[in-house]
Amino acid sequence: MADVRAPHPWSALPPSLAGLLSAALPRAVEATVAAIEAEVPAYREAWDDRLGPTVRRGVDLALKRMLELFGTDQAALSKRGARFYEGVGAAEYSEGRSLESLLAAYRTGARVAWEHMSAAALAAQVQPHDLAVLAESIFVYIDELSAASAQGHAQADARSRGYRDVLRSQLVATLVEGGMAADPVRTRALAESAGWEIPMTLAVAVVPKAEAGPALPTSPFDVLVLERESDALVVIPDPSGAGRRRSLSRGISGPVFVGSVRRPEQARVSLDQALALRGLAEAGSVPQTGLVLAVDHLPELLLAADPLTAAQIAERALAPLVDVPPAKREVLTRTLAVWLDTQGDRGAVARELIVHPQTVSYRLSRLRELYGERLDSPRERLLIQLALIGVGAP
Repeated sequence: MADVRAPHPWSALPPSLAGLLSAALPRAVEATVAAIEAEVPAYREAWDDRLGPTVRRGVDLALKRMLELFGTDQAALSKRGARFYEGVGAAEYSEGRSLESLLAAYRTGARVAWEHMSAAALAAQVQPHDLAVLAESIFVYIDELSAASAQGHAQADARSRGYRDVLRSQLVATLVEGGMAADPVRTRALAESAGWEIPMTLAVAVVPKAEAGPALPTSPFDVLVLERESDALVVIPDPSGAGRRRSLSRGISGPVFVGSVRRPEQARVSLDQALALRGLAEAGSVPQTGLVLAVDHLPELLLAADPLTAAQIAERALAPLVDVPPAKREVLTRTLAVWLDTQGDRGAVARELIVHPQTVSYRLSRLRELYGERLDSPRERLLIQLALIGVGAP
């Protein structure tokens, strides 16, 4: 199949035009450098004895190369030239200048080069057609340089972000291993390298991975993530801040277990609570969807921390129901749980259970028979509530 690639616009320009325009090159270079300094804020603010000559040399090389292309169908950049301009983009990134600032400098260069070269071409009475092709050639050529430098800038950004992500993952591991308590100087240095400001308070969350992959929320940038084999650890700075809960809930496709709010020195405590919440969810004692917060499940966490004592509480508190047939035991246990939650409000119990108040009265009479005066003791009622939380009230 024939090659139908369109020729580069400069291939239509006579090589003799390059000779005519070369005399205007020094003025074009100086004017371009001055315009970049004056019109691009990022360069103006950083202009010094090093940056000025560097920009001047780059402009001079670029314009000379463009004149060499007249009458040829060579690409704007050789492989070596492409690497050079990619390097320019990477260097600009390392200097902290944005891609937009770099492209603005190229646009300024194209405009000023056109102004000077078109003036020289008109003075030499160049044909209108050649003048139009010259304009197209300048802007296509600068677009090619811009694209190469943009690629270098993007690649440097990606490398930097990849390295930063590694540091941020290391920071998560350091925090949850007690780094702020054991070696605060090293931990702060790591945080600074990772571009993360250590907050006054934080919380650690555990996000289980689904079979199809991670189910991480769409989190703000200041949230740190460490992906592991079966889950991801997420460090949330300022978890009590305005709008934080809403922003963390956005995009959740599975459960996120969040430990309590702690000082950075106690990050491990928050992680342990998040892991405990995950275990409780697997046992059916806390929800298994959305944000599951430690602060909403402190009794469950307390009982999970000492399972032997929790079992002893359940055995003592629920002993009166042991000999009741299973079906009736479930009804009475549910009624007892709601009665305790509503502080003995029979009407509220009836509404919650969707039964007649007389039915509630009958069930409470039966519970009185089983528990006797224990239902009048605040301490005994507390033990019963803890027992129901520990076993999961039906």
